[in-house]
Amino acid sequence: MTKVPHPSSRVLAALSTDRALGPYAAYAVGGLADLFFAPHNEGDLIEGLDWARANRLPVFMLGSGTNLLIRDGGMRGLVVYLGPLTRSWHLEVRERNPDSLVVRVPSAFSKAELLEWALDNSCAGLEFSAGIPGTLGGAVYMNAGTRWGSYASVIESVRIWVPDVGPVEKTSSEMGFKYRGHGEGSLSSGSVVLSADLRLNISSDGGESSRAIVDRILSYRGSRQALERPSCGSVFKNPENSSRGAGRLIESAALKGTRRGGAQLSTKHANFLLNRGNATAADIEELIEFTQQRVKEEFSISLEPEVIVMGEKRRLDEERYVLREASGSSF
Repeated sequence: MTKVPHPSSRVLAALSTDRALGPYAAYAVGGLADLFFAPHNEGDLIEGLDWARANRLPVFMLGSGTNLLIRDGGMRGLVVYLGPLTRSWHLEVRERNPDSLVVRVPSAFSKAELLEWALDNSCAGLEFSAGIPGTLGGAVYMNAGTRWGSYASVIESVRIWVPDVGPVEKTSSEMGFKYRGHGEGSLSSGSVVLSADLRLNISSDGGESSRAIVDRILSYRGSRQALERPSCGSVFKNPENSSRGAGRLIESAALKGTRRGGAQLSTKHANFLLNRGNATAADIEELIEFTQQRVKEEFSISLEPEVIVMGEKRRLDEERYVLREASGSSF
């Protein structure tokens, strides 16, 4: 067990211990966070990150948890939950001309709310994101997208907090976006996405064509994708060395509907892995690994998870981080 000094009163007010992470993750599973920090503004966020850095605390950023599998043993160190920031961060139009505008979007901003803002302001370019859950920070980190496009197509620059440096700005080319990811080294260890500047086109028809595209995408997703149970959406990336997508490969390996404990590969879309209501993270991880193994055996193709697996399988007391009182006691 590692005891760490108390932070400032501002940080301490937003800090809790032994917080269950399941309610903050799309799969609705996950163990406890040693320390859980929910800052209400960017100043508190940066102050908390500086405190964690000074005390060598492992830090994990948590937005809406839509692309994460948090293991049953939980997270060691500090989990920074960005949810409360949505109440204090707002969109800022930084440039406007007749054909386009540039808007600065905080990392905690919802993708769905961002799309709705774009449609309300007759802006095009984000139609591809219809139906994608989560926040912009995760979208930048993963270059989130669908068959209709990805965020790399609209990102001009990204504002990042870098340990021992502070906020820095990187252009889209410096980020080196690729399919479901960013360039190696573009986000150094411990870096945190603060915001991104997006360039959106201004529609000449008041956004009617954009809304029509969004409606078609939502209709398609609703008819073909399993949205009725806790899930992170597509669990595997589409492999580059196959003409078939991950879902088709899984279906061809006769894995549709396969279960492990409370986890199941959807019978509607084979690349959707569902929590049927009583799954553990171990169930989900076992099913991911089993699916990879079977597809590899059948087609000699390695499926790479789109879902990020974090945390520990077991919670060991000696590995925990706890706060230390001035007197030396902890809670």
